[in-house]
Amino acid sequence: MSWTPDPGPFLSTHTSFGALDPEQLSRLVDQLPILLWSTDANLRVTCLRGGGLALMGQATTAKADLHVGDRLEDPVVAQQAVDAHTAALAGTATSYEIVYRGRTFSAQVEPLRDPDGRIIGVVGVGFDITTRRAAEVALRQSEERLQLVSLATNDALWDWDLVSGAVWWGKGFETVFWYESGELAAHYETWQSLIHPDDRQRAIAAVRAAIDGGSTSWSAEYRFRRRDGSYADVYDRGYVIHDPVTQKPMRMVGSMMDITHRKRAEEQLHASRAALRLLAARHQDVREDERTRIAREIHDSLGQALTALKLQLASAQAAAASTAPAPPLGARLRETAQMVDDLVKSVRRIATELRPPILDQLGLAAAVEWLAQDFARRTGIACTAKLHPIEGTISAEHATALFRIVQEALTNVSRHAAASAADIELGIDGDCVVLQINDDGRGITEKVASGPGSLGILGMRERAAALGGVLEVVPRAGGGTRVAAWFPRPRDPMRS
Repeated sequence: MSWTPDPGPFLSTHTSFGALDPEQLSRLVDQLPILLWSTDANLRVTCLRGGGLALMGQATTAKADLHVGDRLEDPVVAQQAVDAHTAALAGTATSYEIVYRGRTFSAQVEPLRDPDGRIIGVVGVGFDITTRRAAEVALRQSEERLQLVSLATNDALWDWDLVSGAVWWGKGFETVFWYESGELAAHYETWQSLIHPDDRQRAIAAVRAAIDGGSTSWSAEYRFRRRDGSYADVYDRGYVIHDPVTQKPMRMVGSMMDITHRKRAEEQLHASRAALRLLAARHQDVREDERTRIAREIHDSLGQALTALKLQLASAQAAAASTAPAPPLGARLRETAQMVDDLVKSVRRIATELRPPILDQLGLAAAVEWLAQDFARRTGIACTAKLHPIEGTISAEHATALFRIVQEALTNVSRHAAASAADIELGIDGDCVVLQINDDGRGITEKVASGPGSLGILGMRERAAALGGVLEVVPRAGGGTRVAAWFPRPRDPMRS
């Protein structure tokens, strides 16, 4: 036999509900997504109402012999409900959760007392929290995924709540910027304080413009402070999440990438390109200057000498054809011979300046020795050469490169160093051919040595690099400048 429970002790007439009678109150309760029930001391259900019954697939009627836990399929969940009601019969209010037919309910049970205060049963209320629990699970899973992504990526992830100002810092801030776990305070001001002072206002203004302007994304490059106080160049990008109804910005999530090495590489690339452009221009200028100088030398020296020789020969021919005595002819021929000697010397000098024959005929050591002596004779700067045997260990290309480096280094000494002495040392150290040129002049600064305007030094470095060598130009501790170059010895110089 089915029955409709009476309104029960919690639906009886109470003046606190004003004009609502028990029937009206019952209908109101049946429309709410809750469950209300009461039991007697034997945990038999005496009243069961509420709109939550429909969610459970039940009507507002119950069998007279229904007890707590009877309709719960899972015996563990049923026992949990019985234990909570038993505790309420003992005078302790208890909360618990049950899952019934795929829905989750949060329940609260309390002792039901008669007017004399004796416990005569239990009264309970339950709320359907299925949606809330699903949202909590989804949020937890989302946070777990975010944590996993934070561990998997090389970037530093962050999540900024625009309403509360709270900031979540990903694992990358430990691995990329060396901060310890939990060290960064979870608020927006922390991010602001870690931006380089020269970049701070620009970065903050860009973020605010993206948020206030309704943008969905933002990005910027700036300098971010590491834990040790140094600054990293970073590329920071974020995405603004808006409320789907009000379109108000609610969150911003993003990632920060350390681009310090990339920035340095770009700067070096730009500097290298600028230097190469200057070197190419200088190379063209030098070629043209060299052509002009050679043309002038040939025109002025050889041209004049050849013209004079032609005139002398013509005069000699005229004298020989005349009936004059022989001595004038002999004098003119002697003058002609002397002019020929001068002409030969001019040709040798020009050829030597272009490329000394001694380099090809006697080798690098003899050429460097000659270069040192010629430098001292021309400039008045004492120059000594300490040359160890290296013949047979280097190729012709290496010999040319080393000779030109010595030549350029001595040119710089004469032009810029204001030195009184210079020395050259060439030899073998392990598997390397080592060259050093030292002077006692005013020294060179690092800025000048590495600057794009030092085209002579750049040319020496390029010569060394072309053969796998390394060249450095540095100030000496005691004053002056040291030019040093290291070349790997060719494996088979006879084939070079």
